[in-house]
Amino acid sequence: MVKFNLDLKTKIVTEYFNGCGSTTLAKKYGIASKSLILNWVHSFDLRGVKGLEPRRMNLNYSSQFKVQVLNWKNQNKASLPATALHFNLSSPSTVWQWQKKFDEIGIAGLEQLRGNPKMIKRKNENQSDNNSNKKDKNEEVKRLRQENLMLKIQNEYLKKVEALAQKKSVQKKSRK
Repeated sequence: MVKFNLDLKTKIVTEYFNGCGSTTLAKKYGIASKSLILNWVHSFDLRGVKGLEPRRMNLNYSSQFKVQVLNWKNQNKASLPATALHFNLSSPSTVWQWQKKFDEIGIAGLEQLRGNPKMIKRKNENQSDNNSNKKDKNEEVKRLRQENLMLKIQNEYLKKVEALAQKKSVQKKSRK
């Protein structure tokens, strides 16, 4: 992935605000997608120059944060790019992946760790002393508590969605 420095981003955003189109700028600077330029423009609008600064990559987000993002997206009927911009995420595809995992597996899909699960399992097998067993039990308790919390959040979310759906159906019936 090509990295663009802050000076170049600032220059492109300035040219955009001076009337140059995103397609023209993409061709001029050899950027594959005009949507990247539009993303910079929206980030600049929302956060100023800080919105153009590079972000830390490979962040691990909590499952609670992921649920919060998905709730906001659904409640506001927001697009993936708008949601990513609102939460200052590096890419709309991050939100898409979370939504896909949530739809397929539920809350458990949002709790999965990044990386190769087989490698994670091998690392765990190599740690077999008593301290690691106690640590594993504590981690299991923490994980179960977190899972319980996530299930409560998911339950509340589903209740709200159902209530909204009922409210809309009542409104539709009253209009007829």
